[in-house]
Amino acid sequence: MDWLVWALLINWVAPLLMFLYPLVMMILFKDFIFSGFHGPFAKFKLATKDVEPWHARAWRDWGGVGLYGFMCYRDEDGKRDDAWVARTVVHEGTHCWQWLFLGLLFYVSYMLHMLFIFLFQRDKHPYMDCWAERMARKRAGQQVDFVPEEWPQGAKDRWPWW
Repeated sequence: MDWLVWALLINWVAPLLMFLYPLVMMILFKDFIFSGFHGPFAKFKLATKDVEPWHARAWRDWGGVGLYGFMCYRDEDGKRDDAWVARTVVHEGTHCWQWLFLGLLFYVSYMLHMLFIFLFQRDKHPYMDCWAERMARKRAGQQVDFVPEEWPQGAKDRWPWW
């Protein structure tokens, strides 16, 4: 019985600590704005100000991130990017569902699959061909299959987003 309690604590309670990220960014730094819900998941929009916040520099090439129970996404004021934002919200919402169903196993399987692709599948991109990313892009109506020439840094790009 003790192992069950520990499994529940680690797998379902610990990820709730992720909520500290958007809450600190919203309350302390004012970099996020709570923008409602996407299904059961909270949405936080990156605040766009006259001066880009220090935190937003890390978001330059990212549309969003879907974590355990919430998502953070970019929606720049004054841009005609509503369709792109809507696809991003669906994409990140899919990651939220993956987190909900798999708990920490989602993160472990995501990273292990990227490592497997990096080590053993030279014709695939570790990030773009990861099972979780392909599922999220498919659900959002985004392009799913990419040839090496379409990879972020071209055909020689074998290193994921980090």
